[in-house]
Amino acid sequence: MAADINLGPLENPLRSWLFVPADQAEKIEKAWQSGSDCVILDLEDGVAPSRKAIARENLARVLELPRPGSPAMLVRINPDPPHRSADIEASVRPGVFGIMLPKSNTPKDVIETAKELSQAERRMDIAEGNTRLFLLIETARGFLALPPLGSASDRVAGLVFGAEDWCRDMGIARSKAGRELEVARWHLAVCAHAYGLLAIDTIYGDFHDTDGLLRDTENARRIGFTGKLAIHPKQIAPIHASFAPSHAEISEAAAIVEAFDRAEAQGRGAVAVNGRMVDKPVAERFRRILFTAEKRK
Repeated sequence: MAADINLGPLENPLRSWLFVPADQAEKIEKAWQSGSDCVILDLEDGVAPSRKAIARENLARVLELPRPGSPAMLVRINPDPPHRSADIEASVRPGVFGIMLPKSNTPKDVIETAKELSQAERRMDIAEGNTRLFLLIETARGFLALPPLGSASDRVAGLVFGAEDWCRDMGIARSKAGRELEVARWHLAVCAHAYGLLAIDTIYGDFHDTDGLLRDTENARRIGFTGKLAIHPKQIAPIHASFAPSHAEISEAAAIVEAFDRAEAQGRGAVAVNGRMVDKPVAERFRRILFTAEKRK
């Protein structure tokens, strides 16, 4: 029943996205064992300027190794053209699921990066379009350009919120409660869903504060985010727990979907369930909960 839903890119969302510096081989090995759905090999902020070339060389070695059953692999490149070109050259390999583009501010940024990806794929004999693009939105300018950014290339598969740089650009302080992020989060999530893209929430900076991470991730899920960035392996389990439907949610969804399907079979378009009026859009929302729960087994 639930399997009939077509959720597009949301059908098997990647919940956890763990950053690891590409110049630190030991941390990369630990990242593979972290249980994260996705590992982001970082060539940008996680690597000192003096070690960019070393990081690319290490990345090339890492990507040559066969890793059956590994998490999805992304590479966060540097946005400025000289570094960007060298990063793409080192990153486009058969095992790389996608490229994360920081400071995505204009459609031109996306179009130029997509063109370079096509050239790199041809050189590596990879099917054109195989390497997806994830746009890291970190500035006020980027947020203003979100609709055209989301549709700038068929390669774009997700929008990612970078709150630390966004707060710096806005001249505001980030709090653990995160109320100052609400407008930006809603805007990014709405645009992502409008274009059928994944919506990936920002990091939670204190990896010792599990309760705070749970609250922050649950809030992101309520807004419509499908995954969350992580900076430490100990954040993976709480992120997964937050994106999993609870037993109560699953039980409620099962009862509502069953009642609606029974009513629909009798020729009715709506049914009352425990004081709630359930029509097709409501039933489909609860059907999605069952679908997600089945995927997480």
